[in-house]
Amino acid sequence: MLLRILKSNTLLSALLIPVIGFFFWMHSFRSPNIIDLSLANGAMPLYYLAYQTFKDQNFWQVFMAFCLVIFNSYFIAQLGSSFLFLRKRSYLPGIIYLITISAFKVLHALLPVHLATLFVLISIYFIFDTFHKRVEITYTFNASFFLAIASLFYFPVVVLFPLVWISIFVLQKDDNWRLLAVPILGFGVPWLFMWVYTFLTDTYNSLWSELITMLWTRHNQYLLEPYFLVFTAIVAILATLGSISVLSVYRRIKVSARKYFVICYWIMGLVIVSALGLITISIEIVALSTIPVAYFISHYFLSEQRTILKEVLTWIFLLTAVVVLVYYV
Repeated sequence: MLLRILKSNTLLSALLIPVIGFFFWMHSFRSPNIIDLSLANGAMPLYYLAYQTFKDQNFWQVFMAFCLVIFNSYFIAQLGSSFLFLRKRSYLPGIIYLITISAFKVLHALLPVHLATLFVLISIYFIFDTFHKRVEITYTFNASFFLAIASLFYFPVVVLFPLVWISIFVLQKDDNWRLLAVPILGFGVPWLFMWVYTFLTDTYNSLWSELITMLWTRHNQYLLEPYFLVFTAIVAILATLGSISVLSVYRRIKVSARKYFVICYWIMGLVIVSALGLITISIEIVALSTIPVAYFISHYFLSEQRTILKEVLTWIFLLTAVVVLVYYV
């Protein structure tokens, strides 16, 4: 019954996203979790501007973060519906993303990753949109450009830069070698403007120092937290079932859907390897890793075959998220 409601494509399921989000975030509205940049060991330039805007406004920091997560959830749902690589149109990917992010109270704040995720999703949109397009250069440039903007909010986004080159080989048919240089140009433009600005304002050394600090500061202690591990195990089991579901019909689905899922596998691989291999990456990375995971899990739940197991797993996922929200700090 619960799964049938969550995976429907009606106005009710669309309204579930803000409603579920409110119940997960209502405690944070009363007791906001405020970011301390001194503890975060620096901030990227674009995020610093956003932080300064809401620096002394505790409630509005949380409210803006909530709005970003809700918007990103809708964006994820619409990507699945627009490119039709799931079994059917549904808001379920957005709901899965929302519940996963909202389960961690530490993410109930105006973090760099929430702003960066929006631009990562825009980049993914342009990457997907290169499939069978006659003029791929514009879309490829846009994808790398928005990825660069995302990295100016949350630096670890740079681990996704190879995705633009990967998409050229997976989604595009143009054999023009010049296309390989486009991602460098697109990614370099925002950073070039940033370096020029810091040079003209004499803040170049400060920016470089903060980048070095962020690259060498340990933030990966969350990987050993029991509640994080338990919830990650549940999500990993669902994602594995989703992956098996995709592979079981891989030969029967559209060519475009196959390629979009290949891109999702690459996103997940790049993010997971980076999270496990780089000590500087914090729990914020969950917001990026959940994007492809939401599509795999949705593919499994959206299958026509109705089983008690799916309903049970849905309840386990939801209840585990609530337990983590209540007890994990």
